[in-house]
Amino acid sequence: MKIGIPKGLGTYEYPILYTKFFELLGIEVVLSEDTNHEIIDKGIELSIDENCLASKIFMGHVANLAKRDNLDYIFIPRLCTFSNQDTVCVKFYALYDICKNVFKDSKFLTINIDYQKGENELKAFVKLGRKLGINYSKIVAAYLKARNMQRVYDNKKLRLQNESLKKGNINILLVAHSYIAYDKYMGHNVSKYLVDNNINVVYANINSSSNSDNYTNISSNIYWKSSKNLLNGIIEYKERVDGIIYLSAFPCGIDCLVNELSLRKIADIPSINIIIDEQDGTAGLYTRLESFIDILEQNKENKKVVNI
Repeated sequence: MKIGIPKGLGTYEYPILYTKFFELLGIEVVLSEDTNHEIIDKGIELSIDENCLASKIFMGHVANLAKRDNLDYIFIPRLCTFSNQDTVCVKFYALYDICKNVFKDSKFLTINIDYQKGENELKAFVKLGRKLGINYSKIVAAYLKARNMQRVYDNKKLRLQNESLKKGNINILLVAHSYIAYDKYMGHNVSKYLVDNNINVVYANINSSSNSDNYTNISSNIYWKSSKNLLNGIIEYKERVDGIIYLSAFPCGIDCLVNELSLRKIADIPSINIIIDEQDGTAGLYTRLESFIDILEQNKENKKVVNI
């Protein structure tokens, strides 16, 4: 059996958990290609204009898998609510149903994580495994091992990031959801430009405070799980970085609110707010990043703070 997984949105939150769960059950996993012009164009074609760029790209990744003849299913997680009344963007609620209606010739699998309705992560994976005809004990063993592998992966990334902070000449905190920060189109151009200019990139989503309430130092009214995690990352790293880049996909309503709150509350660190849209020109982007790096280098000497 072969199962395709689109490289977008929720996949970036749990890259090890999803793939290893299937592989431990003896199922081959096939990922969509890295985001490219064909994927972007197809995603735009299949989406309504009001959708954010990240969700349009996700549709392009599903299309990239749907055209393959050798897949038995395409896996699209349905993420709704979590513990502590955390929730996510409503796009995550609807993706499975949208794709079922758009790609009528493809078969889909999902997990339904909705703590408010008693659907926790373990129960969701058990239901998924049972649908595939696998016995309960094997499903639970695969889930627990995959979940632990995800934990080890996350801890390693956190350790390496903390080590990099001690070595970097200039450290910049990248505040972006994982599906933006690591996407080949949205976040790659930013992080690559910074690294090529000897900047150490620190990712706000990688932090040791993911389950804390440190985010309340910025706002106590945030209930989006990923946004809370990013704010926790800002609080954790803000004393150890030289600048902050807020990176979001147009037109994300959540980031529009949360990033603006953070920009106003964390005003003592040079910051820049960048919104990625469907235009693929990078000249303007690189000009802004170059100017921001110049400000940080001057700030090292002059101790001045400038937000742009």
